[in-house]
Amino acid sequence: MFGCYNRGMQRTPIAAELAERREAPRIEVDGRYSTRLDPCDGRAPITCTLLDHSITAMRIELPDNDALPEQVQVLIGKLSHKARTVWRKGNVVGIDFIDEHHPGFSR
Repeated sequence: MFGCYNRGMQRTPIAAELAERREAPRIEVDGRYSTRLDPCDGRAPITCTLLDHSITAMRIELPDNDALPEQVQVLIGKLSHKARTVWRKGNVVGIDFIDEHHPGFSR
């Protein structure tokens, strides 16, 4: 009675569902906004294009194929925020904010 199985009813996860591991929803940026990253290694801050952001992270595009260390400072006006690079595909980089309210925070 229950031996019949319809493979068409099996749900295959969509790639976007498998890739979605973000802790907070991202907000796409309509215009061309920039932010600066301080690589904290003696180089001058790098002006980057902001592609999207959330309260825990952001996705940026570097102007060149500059190397970035794992730990960086995100500079917004006169404020700075500790962050780390978590992935990179060419000039596009994922940045995760390090903060005491963030689950990834470690002292």
